[in-house]
Amino acid sequence: MFDNRSSAPRDVLLQSICVMKEWEAANPNRPTATPIPPLISRLPRPSMISTFTTVCHTDASWKAGSAVLAWIFSDHAGTESSHKAISLNHVSSPLMAEALAIRGALMHAASIKITHICLRSDSQVLIQAICQRKLIMELYGVLSDIDSLSFSAISPFVSCCFDFIPRTENGHADQLAKAQLELSLVTPFNGLL
Repeated sequence: MFDNRSSAPRDVLLQSICVMKEWEAANPNRPTATPIPPLISRLPRPSMISTFTTVCHTDASWKAGSAVLAWIFSDHAGTESSHKAISLNHVSSPLMAEALAIRGALMHAASIKITHICLRSDSQVLIQAICQRKLIMELYGVLSDIDSLSFSAISPFVSCCFDFIPRTENGHADQLAKAQLELSLVTPFNGLL
């Protein structure tokens, strides 16, 4: 309520986003992401990856708004237990595709009752944003989902960590995403996540 006028929550949110984007455009030298101090450490330590921990390599392949999100679950010794690739349309950027892949992997892990997980990605920007709780406007909703799935009081995970790895160590997930993207560009898809 302002000036005796009530506004719908959606209208207030949209207006807030527009005003924020105007402010960011008018102040190009100011950082667009505001770090929030992490509540707990989100980087894996050798003691965190135990025989109970599922390791998940995630990757995404993106081309002109079409994306494939891929993840591979394995045990601590590297033996693959399952993998999945999902095709999506209307994905705004490669970084968004990488974030959606991590969210998709977390949702899949929760659905099959995995309780200890370490997610690995070759997207350093994304892993830093998750671990340092940086607010990236483009990814705001997806990062919020990842944070809730991983670290909230109602998280389905007993332990959850995120690890940046070089692309050379993420080859299998990368190949899975790229192969599925090539296939889906030949055959149109309408994936949902």
